[in-house]
Amino acid sequence: MSAQALCERINDISSKELMKTVLATILSYMHTKIIDNCPKLDKTLGHFKSILIEDSTVAKLNEKLQEEFIGTNRGGTGAKSQVKIDLIYNLMKGTLVDTQIYSGNEPDQALASRIIKYIQVGDLVIRDLGYFVLKSLKAIAELGAYYLSRCLANIKVYLKKEDLQPVDLGKHLEKYYPGDAIIDLEEVFLGEEKIPSRLILYRQPKDIIEEKQREANKRAKATGRKMSQGKKLCLQFAIFVTNVPKELLAAEIVGTVYRLRWEIELIFKRWKSQLEIDYLKGINENRIECLIWSRLCSVVIIEIVSGYISRIAEKTFSGREVSHVKLIDYMLRESEFREAVASNHVENFLNLMEKDIRRMLLKDSRKRTTMRDKVSERECYYNTQPSDNQMVA
Repeated sequence: MSAQALCERINDISSKELMKTVLATILSYMHTKIIDNCPKLDKTLGHFKSILIEDSTVAKLNEKLQEEFIGTNRGGTGAKSQVKIDLIYNLMKGTLVDTQIYSGNEPDQALASRIIKYIQVGDLVIRDLGYFVLKSLKAIAELGAYYLSRCLANIKVYLKKEDLQPVDLGKHLEKYYPGDAIIDLEEVFLGEEKIPSRLILYRQPKDIIEEKQREANKRAKATGRKMSQGKKLCLQFAIFVTNVPKELLAAEIVGTVYRLRWEIELIFKRWKSQLEIDYLKGINENRIECLIWSRLCSVVIIEIVSGYISRIAEKTFSGREVSHVKLIDYMLRESEFREAVASNHVENFLNLMEKDIRRMLLKDSRKRTTMRDKVSERECYYNTQPSDNQMVA
């Protein structure tokens, strides 16, 4: 949208719609102007066009808004009124693809298809169990893209498409893979739809298995259901589902790549702790939405600057990563960035920022490797090593 068209629209829309329009304009700029920003990931994941991550966060509102924004008790953060912010993030570019707001009680599964219109051939979509919907996975595959997700332990698994009955996965693993640390079922069929997929299973440490079994026993007791032996066996594994062939992604690092999803959680943490996007006072629906959309505009602008500085740091300082926490503090200090925007001196501000990268914006040097480093170095999932006699179905 041109500046003139944007100005013309300002005259006949509300403040809430104005902020949404501004956000859409900024996002459009990001999509067309920002180049990829993950040279470390290129070493392992360069065959994917983009890596899209989707997740959501909630913010508590005044209970008087519960008719417009219904709350939920999920996740131990119960409130009568909540707003959910659903975010799609491009990890390769380090940019926001899209964000929308919903009532707090809107389940993630209901939003599983929202990402479809942003997917292109060769993309990889990483999401957690909350978005696990087989029809959505099928739609991603039909677009010529890839998905990676945790998998429900009770999902129906068929070893062959023509099978009439699903396999008892727990017993199957116990029979054919009794001691394998990593199991790669290259082609199985999931659910009644029998969607062709690949299952990767990692055997968990004893303490984690015992904890998962205690939680499962509590749920079974609360619902009056008896847990099957097969389900008990499945609790021994972390289970991932993907359609990425092993030629592109080895079983040993599938779980490590999935852990890149944590970057979106760090984004939400910065939004809340530094940018106070969840500090939403008031009881007027339009005011609250206007606050959310305007703050999202600020967030996106900061992400653009963050991506710009990150690219410079990668090229200038031998792959050193920028600390986004330090970067946000730098932009917020004494309102210098806001004043630079108001006085049309943004270029001067960015030039000064470039000079301060080494001194003020890089992550502290430490021995612990980042998740991007672990993916680049093809580190096995939580250092799980395949057995010498690894069997692959």
